[in-house]
Amino acid sequence: MEGGVALRGVGVRFRVPRRSRLGKVPRVVGMRRWTLWGLRGVSLDVGPGEVVGLIGPNGAGKSTLLRVIAGIYVPDEGSAEVHGRVTPFLTPSAGLALDLSGWENVHLGAVLLGFSRAEARRIAPRVAEFSGLGDFLDVPVRTYSAGMRVRLGFSLVAFADPDVIVIDEALTAGDEEFRERSTRRMRELIAGGATVVMATHNLRTLKDLCHRVVRLDEGRLVEQGPPGEVLDHYLEDLHRAGRQGELRRLQGAGVASGPPSGQLGAGRPVGM
Repeated sequence: MEGGVALRGVGVRFRVPRRSRLGKVPRVVGMRRWTLWGLRGVSLDVGPGEVVGLIGPNGAGKSTLLRVIAGIYVPDEGSAEVHGRVTPFLTPSAGLALDLSGWENVHLGAVLLGFSRAEARRIAPRVAEFSGLGDFLDVPVRTYSAGMRVRLGFSLVAFADPDVIVIDEALTAGDEEFRERSTRRMRELIAGGATVVMATHNLRTLKDLCHRVVRLDEGRLVEQGPPGEVLDHYLEDLHRAGRQGELRRLQGAGVASGPPSGQLGAGRPVGM
């Protein structure tokens, strides 16, 4: 298994409709637009077998960066090179056909991920068992709850034999038992040499799984380094800036109780 990511000065630009101050919808013809940079000047290398976490407030550019790595967004500036098979898991329903049953989605999803029909039949029982959905695999996915879709989607990713995995908050979804099972499977993939880039607000997940944490703010890379060091700086800055909403969200996840103590952990050596 071999994979890696090389980003050089990546910028992603969005053209956003500008509305009047009264909140009226502008005319379609001649609509004024303004430019929003989701990313600007981001350079990042992720080596084969390395696990890198992304942290930052909402709107910092984490999901945009993941979509660049997954090949969904093409940079407006700079370049993005990704080596190996990329398997993204970005939203609970990503890649799922809602009118098909869970079993049909397992087979279709495996083929879309690059498996032959014979290989899809081989891994289908493992995916089904891992998901824990049982008889629900016989009914259309549109009847699933968001948590059930997470189970099915992540189960496909977990057995796709990827070189590069791109994950957006997936390990914090679902019930506690499934989160623990997902984390164990992620450790197996990491031990097997998978390259992982993940975005999450769960600092404990970042500390426990990642070799390195990258901090984004307003579309720019502002810091990267050992998880404990970067996460302590992030909490310090949130506290100093009075961003109590963000701190409360972290406290709600059971991973922060106030100003940082400097004891979140030093992280593991970067596996390059």
